[in-house]
Amino acid sequence: MTPAARLQAAADILDLLKKSRRPAEEILKDWGRNNRYAGSKDRRAIADKVYQATRARERLSFAMDADSGRALVLGALHFLDGLRLEEIDALYTGEGYAPQKLSVAERKRLEAGVGEAPEWLESGLPAFVVERLKTVYGEGWLKEAEALMLPRAPIDLRVNGDRAPLIEGLKMLGYRAEPTPFSAQGVRLPADPPPNVRALPAFRQGTIEIQDEGSQLAGFLAGARPGMTVIDYCAGGGGKTLALLQAMQGQGTLIASDVEKTRLNNIKPRLARAGLEADLRQLGPEGEGMEDLEAQADLVLVDAPCSGSGVWRRRPETAHRLEETEVRRLHDLQSAILARAAKLVKAGGLLAYATCSILPDENEETADRFEATHPEFTPRPLTEALNSPYITPQGAEALNWLSQGGHRLRLSPETSHTDGFFVALYQKKA
Repeated sequence: MTPAARLQAAADILDLLKKSRRPAEEILKDWGRNNRYAGSKDRRAIADKVYQATRARERLSFAMDADSGRALVLGALHFLDGLRLEEIDALYTGEGYAPQKLSVAERKRLEAGVGEAPEWLESGLPAFVVERLKTVYGEGWLKEAEALMLPRAPIDLRVNGDRAPLIEGLKMLGYRAEPTPFSAQGVRLPADPPPNVRALPAFRQGTIEIQDEGSQLAGFLAGARPGMTVIDYCAGGGGKTLALLQAMQGQGTLIASDVEKTRLNNIKPRLARAGLEADLRQLGPEGEGMEDLEAQADLVLVDAPCSGSGVWRRRPETAHRLEETEVRRLHDLQSAILARAAKLVKAGGLLAYATCSILPDENEETADRFEATHPEFTPRPLTEALNSPYITPQGAEALNWLSQGGHRLRLSPETSHTDGFFVALYQKKA
């Protein structure tokens, strides 16, 4: 493909992305399968342009006064890549598979520059999200936003066993692998070039799982130990389920539940690959299906449904789909789920609440609401959970500092170099 044809393809994919709720990664894969003439370098260049324009969508839409795929690609070429108009003209010829020539209006927008833009545009995030970041991070909000949206996220692995031999083996294969600083089971690979983890023998053998370090910590901090009865109340894809089972060392009972049968089915091959077992239960639409376990669990982990704002560096397209009303709906849903899950904790048992969100509505506000309505639960200081073989000593010190000695922990790409995560720990009174 010519460079100009790649730009046209990127614009077409951006238009598809705008009309769909599907992840950008899926749309790009489908495009590649349907356009076999595009080589690997073509697909990579197209994907890079799509993600670049997506991460800066708010700014580029403002500059171009349009949010079509063509407008976003044009804006990215001029305002982000620094191409001059004559260089863009050389690409936008309308010949063959090249994009059509610039219109008079497009030329005027490019010549005019961005102009005086609202402060929030620089972040690439919706305005209502920026206001929330300011309440949490103060003057540091822009750095947090940029870390959340601009860089490509590394690939973290969780190792079922000693990570040192795996790191050495990956290095022998040419991977730039390094240990994660907080999780003692984590290994980090750079995003560029994209590692094909699923092709590794260690993945097929169940030795490693793809899981961000923040997600690993949420599982390890919950407090699972050998011999416990543990409930992973919103199991999702099963990443934390496997981390909990690792901490249980094959001793005890783990029940993983979710309202979506498809999600539970997706856990089965991961359990089989790792040689682990769990009781999988599908919940009813109102959470019914766990009545026999009320006041029976030593630990309940609630990884609640959320906006997913903590993983926007991996899925930037979802940032532009989120609406403020949806955030408030999720807050109410999280509170209801947490209240139901709390009934399953026995006297003296542990409860952990987690989200992959950076929004206070879903984190601190949900925790505040739970604490105000459930006096039978007391905050469990993070220091108690940090004494774990699955957390490095220097990681424990840093995490304690981040939690300010309390029972809540907020992680972010800027402060901890992980995905955005929130964890709150509780213990039921004896």
